[in-house]
Amino acid sequence: MRASLPALLLAASLSVWPMAASADCPLDLGRGTGWVVFSDRAMIAFRPEPMRIEVGQPFSLLFNVCTRKNDPAELLAVDAHMPEHRHGMNYRATIVSAGEGRFRAEGLVFHMPGRWELDIDVRAGSETERLNHEIVVK
Repeated sequence: MRASLPALLLAASLSVWPMAASADCPLDLGRGTGWVVFSDRAMIAFRPEPMRIEVGQPFSLLFNVCTRKNDPAELLAVDAHMPEHRHGMNYRATIVSAGEGRFRAEGLVFHMPGRWELDIDVRAGSETERLNHEIVVK
């Protein structure tokens, strides 16, 4: 039985940051897929909906936002740009809170194939931080 890349990344993330495995910071967003990004203060688990991002088609991102100290965290903004082309998305995402560190960013569209850099802004208390993740769309 072969493990999928997202499952291996999730397992690796848990071994690097053991506190993230607690019930206060769930990393499983369903369907056993998604990405995890983290810093010294925050960890974010997220996945697209629908599961496959298509060029020119709207999609959402489902998020769990946690802090290393299990403090409440807030998803402030989600944006994306293409570094090679020096431009961003043509649409602005809307953030909807589902409570307890769960959020949904709606209305994202990658209008071109290629490498997109996702910018995720979070706040815990008075601290604001930007985390990034690369997504390649074909």
